[in-house]
Amino acid sequence: MSFPTYRRRQGRFSPDSHPKFDYGTRIIYPANQAPTLFDDSNLAENMIGTTPLGLLTLLLLGLISALWTTTASAADLEGKRIDALAQPYLESETVVGMSIGVIQGDQTIVRGYGQLAADDPRKPDEKTIYEIGSVTKTFTGLLLADAVVKGEVELDMPIRIAFTSAIDVPQLEKEAPIRLVHLATHTSGLPRMPDNINPADPNNPYADYDEALLLDFLQKHRLQKSPGQAIAYSNLGAGLLGTLLAAQLQTKYATLLENRIAKPLAMHDTRIALTDSQQSRLAPPLYGDGTPGHAWDFDALAGAGAIRSDVSDLLKYAQAYLDPPQGKLGEAIEIAWKRRQQPIKKSDFAMGLGWHIAHDGQTRFHSGQTGGYHSAIFINRQLNVAVVVLANTATTEIDALAEQLVRLAAGAEEEPREFPQYAKVSAADVKRLAGQYQLAPGFVFAVTAEGTKLMVGLTGQTTHPVYPNSETEWRYKVVDATLTFQLDESGKCTAVELLQNGVRQTANRIK
Repeated sequence: MSFPTYRRRQGRFSPDSHPKFDYGTRIIYPANQAPTLFDDSNLAENMIGTTPLGLLTLLLLGLISALWTTTASAADLEGKRIDALAQPYLESETVVGMSIGVIQGDQTIVRGYGQLAADDPRKPDEKTIYEIGSVTKTFTGLLLADAVVKGEVELDMPIRIAFTSAIDVPQLEKEAPIRLVHLATHTSGLPRMPDNINPADPNNPYADYDEALLLDFLQKHRLQKSPGQAIAYSNLGAGLLGTLLAAQLQTKYATLLENRIAKPLAMHDTRIALTDSQQSRLAPPLYGDGTPGHAWDFDALAGAGAIRSDVSDLLKYAQAYLDPPQGKLGEAIEIAWKRRQQPIKKSDFAMGLGWHIAHDGQTRFHSGQTGGYHSAIFINRQLNVAVVVLANTATTEIDALAEQLVRLAAGAEEEPREFPQYAKVSAADVKRLAGQYQLAPGFVFAVTAEGTKLMVGLTGQTTHPVYPNSETEWRYKVVDATLTFQLDESGKCTAVELLQNGVRQTANRIK
């Protein structure tokens, strides 16, 4: 559920602007309003672009140099070593199910883990389809490169020229227009999201953001910085690029994707709209705590995150970047791969067309997240390595696994990750926490016990599980917040304290 009148601030993650990305928007609330723990809509402003959690340390030049003494083919990448790295994510219930693909030289390994949902025991595999979120931006960058190769546009073309109708577009000065390359490298000066997005269904936030709304925003918006002055991640910019390419070429973004990338690379399951057969293979979306999420649809901002795909197809995509095919598509891949933007600030990554470039200078990467899926893709030509991880659980933790797999494929020794252990709380002790707690007039925590599990909902929001740090302290997975239950001398719970964004608030028991 969204609260559009509230002021929002960036959470612990930052979308593809680094180092982390916000999957549950944190909200700053007016003093006279009770805080909502999380925005169930995960409003699009912070959702579809992600950056791996520890990428600042990913394959730094020293590691690459050390590993280069052992060729990729010499490091025997056995499936069981991948299994060992993946298993902790399942045992900790960090993910419900996921599909993994790794290319190491001439060897390709595909693995599936977990199950599609708590009530769906099917095991994911290479043909399980997922929403790939902001990995879509790399496809949009490649479509731009393809149009350049074919002489249909130029990288430096001002976006005003690309419009089929005359409109006023944001521009600080005539000498510095927004160009197509700015949209592909997040240097346009446009904001992360348009301020006129107001979805009819907050659980499907992009579905009704159409071209009319996009044009209306562009005609009214005023840039704060000239294009090229800063790298600032923009879902709006990437979506606009897709719409402009489609308009310039007099077609739809989905048609460009199919005809210029998917068909030539035999990526038959890489689409925006799925067939009935493909829909049956779409993994159900789940939030980070395993509760049901929501599939997303796109209109004018399709180029930012609309694609659905599977590991089988994305391995073909990665292989095409490792060894570009002959012809115009291969030329386009080289254009998209090339470094187009140097870091401006120390925290920036260099950019290709749609691709982030890691600090090793070699690894191209992107990750993405929608309302119930997470994706990550890494490609390193020097090592002849690529990794694809797709999950139907919306959690950034997937990025850390993808990084481990890159290092593993490069020949490094990787130890399975250790996740924090939850405390063991008896069903009787959980039961005494159940009740209703009023945070403010009209805002009540509803706490229910299901055996040893504790479920918490706040008025107007979806109920989510919380997890025990101790008998009385419980934490959320979907948002950075904890609940501490207060017991009296008799052991009865009288209140619960919410800690979120450094603010503590107490809700007293009313039932």
